[in-house]
Parts: sequence; C-alpha cells; structure tokens
Amino acid sequence: MAGRELTQRAFALAVLLGLMWVVRSYEAVAGPGPGDTAMALGFLLLAAFLGGQVASLAGLSRVTGYLLVGLLVGPGALGLLRPADVERLRLFDDIAIALIALTAGGELRLSQLRGMGRSLASISLLGTAILFACVAGAVLLLSAWLPFTAGRPLPLVLTVAVVFGSVAIASSPSVAIAVITDTRSRGPLASTILGVTVVKDVLVIVAFAAALSVAYTVLEPAGGAAGAGLGLGLAAEIGGSLLAGGLLGVGVAAYLRWVDRQMVLFAIGLAWLAAELAATFHLELLLVGLAAGFTLENLLPVAGGRFVESLENASLPLYALFFSLAGAAVHLDELADLWTWALLFVAVRAAGLWAGTRVGARVGRSPDAVGRWAWLGFVSQAGVALGMVTILARSFPGWGGELRTLFVAMVAIHELVGPVALQWVLEKSGEAGAAGDLAEDEEARTGSAPGETPQEA
Repeated sequence: MAGRELTQRAFALAVLLGLMWVVRSYEAVAGPGPGDTAMALGFLLLAAFLGGQVASLAGLSRVTGYLLVGLLVGPGALGLLRPADVERLRLFDDIAIALIALTAGGELRLSQLRGMGRSLASISLLGTAILFACVAGAVLLLSAWLPFTAGRPLPLVLTVAVVFGSVAIASSPSVAIAVITDTRSRGPLASTILGVTVVKDVLVIVAFAAALSVAYTVLEPAGGAAGAGLGLGLAAEIGGSLLAGGLLGVGVAAYLRWVDRQMVLFAIGLAWLAAELAATFHLELLLVGLAAGFTLENLLPVAGGRFVESLENASLPLYALFFSLAGAAVHLDELADLWTWALLFVAVRAAGLWAGTRVGARVGRSPDAVGRWAWLGFVSQAGVALGMVTILARSFPGWGGELRTLFVAMVAIHELVGPVALQWVLEKSGEAGAAGDLAEDEEARTGSAPGETPQEA
C-alpha cells in the first residue's frame, strides 16, 4: 500500500514538473506574464508538498524532500524557477525563521530541564565547546585549500572559522521529538537527547549572534574602531533580543488567556511582528523568537502547548517554501565542487559530537548508554542551521553564500542519516517502545487507560 502511494505521489510530482516545463517553454517564446511570481509561488508550494510526501513515504525526512525539490527545480538544474523568482520569494524567509525559533522556544520546559541537572549541563556545555573547537580548528587547518578561505586574509579566515563552528553546533529538536515520539521511547538516553538538543538550540543561537557581531566588527571598514565596543554591543543585542522576545511571550500569554481565537492567523502575525521588531531595532531574530516561545511555554504550559501546535500548523507551508527556496538558491556548479568538503566536515562534526558527548557524559556522571550513544541523537540539522546560514548569506553575499551552499549539502546528509541513526540507537538501547510498555502496565494495574480514572474506563 505504501509503495503504491509512493508511486502515485512521485507520478503527480513528475506531472507537475512537466506542466511547469511546458509553461516555461511557452514563456520563452511569448515572454513572462503579469502573474509570473504568483505562479512560481504556487508551483513551488505544490512541488515541495509532493516532494515532502515522497520523501516521507520513502522513509526520509520531509525537510530532505523540500531541499531536493528546490535543488531540482531551481535555476541550477531544471530552471523551472528563475533567479528573479527565487529573490522575490525571499520575503517569506524571515517569517519562516521566526516560526522556527518560536517553535524551538516552545519546546524548552523548565520542569524537564531541572530534572536533568548536572548531566544536561555538562553534556550541553562541554559538548558544545568541544564540537566548536573541532570544527573551527578544522577550518583553520584546511583554510589554504577551502574554496571560501583560500588566499583570503587571516582576519576573514578566523571569522569564517568562528561562524562555521557556531553553525555546526546546531541540532534539530524537531527531528529528535518526532523520532522519540514515533518509537515511543522512554529512558535516560531519550530524555538526555531531547533535553540537550533543545538546550543546544539556545547556545547555538547565542553563539551565532556573537559570531555574527564579531564578523561585522572584523570585516566592516570601521571594524577596528568598533572593536572596543564589541562586548557592549553584543550584550545589548543579545539582551535586547531576549527582552523583546520575553515581552512578546507575555503578550501572547495575555492573548491566549483572554481571546484565544484564530490561533493560526495569530501565529503568522506574531512571526511577522517578531521579524519586523528584529529588523527595526537590529535584534537577532532567532533569539527573539526563542525567548518568546520559552516565555509563553513556561507561563501558560497548557495554552502554550496548544499554541505550539498552531505554530506547527501555520508553519507547514512556510517551512516547505523556506526549505525548498534554500535548495533552489544553491548553485549546483558550486555544490559539485563542495561535496567532498561537505562529506569531510560531516565526518569532522561527527567526531566532535562523539568526543564532546563522551567527555560531557563522564563529567556529568551520566549512565553508560548516554556516553556511548547519545551523540547519534545530535546528528540531525534542519531549520535553525538553515536559518542561520540564510542570514549569513544575506549579510555577507560572497563567502556567506558559499558557506550556505556547503551547509545545505551538509544538512541534506544529516537529514538523511540523523533520523535513521537516532531510531537505531533507541532500539539498541532498549528504550524504544518503553513508553508504550509503561502505558500498558499502568492500564493493566488500574484497569484504565493513561489519563483516565478507573471509573471513566
């Protein structure tokens, strides 16, 4: 049945691509029509949805499907999307980035974080530091051969190393949550993977904001004069972003308490407001969204959970558009040159994850299974990493664009390998299915399903 559905979706995608090719062939003779951008938007949304379904049915992440569809239809491959289309549709990027950050913030629950204590702190902090050192160090060692650092001045090489190391820290809470939920896993390994992944989201966004400020200071013409105020400016940017996000979260909590209607529309409006605040006051959009989601989730846990569901519903088309545009923006000729580097840095990042998790688990006195296997739960990268490299490419069009191309290739590999690795390690540790077994034991003991009283059953 699944094979038949996969064939149907793949056929529908092929038909859609064929129709768009006919339209583009006609436009080559008659010229583009007045609704060309709207048509490109509709086509990309449909193609991305179908590509995501094909990937899901094939056992891959939907994000992988979105990226691959974007690569396929973009200017560098079939050319069904033109460079002008890609640029015009970029206006949705900031809203998608805000939604990604809001959702990640909504996954940070103080009650869960407190219970993990020393283990969570040591793996998060030491693991992040060791991973950053491994990746940034590899960039410095290989700088004479890397396409975006070869022959460049030392300040730029150091900046690229810091930025690269910062983005490499990012993992994907959404993938971790999806796999752990799907496998009904419960235990110290699953809890550690989930907690560390979410905490690392905070660390990576702060690290990226710091790295971006360093990049501006070092590479801008006035960077030397601004260097003395770097610490103060960075503190103001991070503090202002957290404050703005916290105030937004309080506002959302008030809305949910007294209005509580039109959640999807409100979620999109909130993402737009966060993007406008960040642009107007020179704040870090990812931090604003993360702080807003965190504040809401911990002020009103039940309503916050419902709002996160609304965010996920609202974000589906925007995620599809964001990831497919990220794929379409990739120059395939550059990507062909960078695949070897992408594979190399995937291996370097994996080594950094393994070493950092082992050291952090030993210092935190975590269970043996956590020290041995938890690093495989941090392999996946998705929205936050792509959001950061999109900001980077916009801020530094030259080397930032090349770095985005490399990271799109790395994210594609991580999205293929990460979910499979996490599912394998949960099954190997014996934690897969533990939540279901616990629920069955509770039902057998009380004669009721979890969450019901015996009388209700």
